[in-house]
Amino acid sequence: MTRSGSNGSSLELDGPRPPGGSIGLPDSVAEVTRRELLPYFLLVSVAMMGMGGIFTLLGKLRDDLGFSETGLGVMVASGFFVAFGAQVGLARFSDRGHAAAMIRIGLACMALAMLAMAVATELWQFIAARGLLGLGIGSMLPAVRRIVIAADPQRVGANMGTMGAFDLAGFFIGPLIAAGLAEVAGLRAPFLALALITAVFIPSVARLPLDPGATTTTERRVLRVLLADKGVRAMLISAAGWFAMIGAFESVWAVMLTDQGAPTWVIGVTMSIILLPMMIIAPLSGPWAQRLGPLRTAGAGVLLSAPCVLAFGFISPLWAFIAVAAVQGLADAIVFPSTQVGVALAADKELAASAQGLQGASLELTAGTVALFAGGIYENYGRSWLFTGITVMMIVGVATAAHLARSLPAEDVLLVGDRPQPVAA
Repeated sequence: MTRSGSNGSSLELDGPRPPGGSIGLPDSVAEVTRRELLPYFLLVSVAMMGMGGIFTLLGKLRDDLGFSETGLGVMVASGFFVAFGAQVGLARFSDRGHAAAMIRIGLACMALAMLAMAVATELWQFIAARGLLGLGIGSMLPAVRRIVIAADPQRVGANMGTMGAFDLAGFFIGPLIAAGLAEVAGLRAPFLALALITAVFIPSVARLPLDPGATTTTERRVLRVLLADKGVRAMLISAAGWFAMIGAFESVWAVMLTDQGAPTWVIGVTMSIILLPMMIIAPLSGPWAQRLGPLRTAGAGVLLSAPCVLAFGFISPLWAFIAVAAVQGLADAIVFPSTQVGVALAADKELAASAQGLQGASLELTAGTVALFAGGIYENYGRSWLFTGITVMMIVGVATAAHLARSLPAEDVLLVGDRPQPVAA
């Protein structure tokens, strides 16, 4: 089938052609597009199931295998840093017509990573496996996002928001699987189950619509081109503090709740309680970002999340952690798709995968750097210092992006939202 990109080029996909195309057409046609994208949304869910499962088991890894908070922070950081390298270095191959191959490579790496964790006994082995998981996620996600963006550029907000909901759904299901299996069958069972679930999807990639290779780019200096765009830079900076928060949470959240007396199954349930409202908000926040301006929308979400992050440094009862985190999750559901929509709107459409890779790489680098030190700060100075510092970073990022946005050229007005234009939902 053929879809028309915003730059006028054709985007070739295999599969049945919906009547009349999709761009700017009635909702019935948009539903056809969403159904065609469903397999890609499911792939994102599978990737996040693995991430969520590991996140839930960190406290149990510490208690059962004797790893320190600092060591677990290094493990988490290794995944972020490898994913950063993959998204910076490999996303461009999806823009050159190899998206399907990148998806297959990513799934294989993720399955092997989970299998490695199922048999690992030493910290360095978990660090290596977490790095392999980062390689898989960093290879696959930019390719999937490119296809979703290219399928219907006029509805990029709605489609990215839907993908965000599937992303969160994976993180919702992963903790439940991991926590339940860990309680019933021990620490190794969740990793084996997640490896099997991931591996099952590898053969199905061959039946998916191929990537839109007709818009492949010959640009070799993709990072330089993208970073030269003030709109792209503003979007990345606006969410930089939020990226840092992700690194801190992945490193210490499960450990922190364990220290508050929560068993592993409670940690899994709390994560799902937090993520459930996020799954409802995320499909809405993508269209909001496209209508109101993703830079403005993401900044508002970060500022709404910041007081909740600060509270984690000072509250004590377990129920208070859960309540505050649920509120914060609603704000995060606004930030999450908004940054992806903003980068998609700001970047050249021929560099869609590279732009999404840069957005993901920025998250991985910032989160990985914070994760590298978050465990040690928590272990040696306490959570009040950790979460106060993260809150400051969040506010500074939004303020810096707002200052940069004042010098954006007129054609980037949709990023800021000064003159919102109606788009199809």
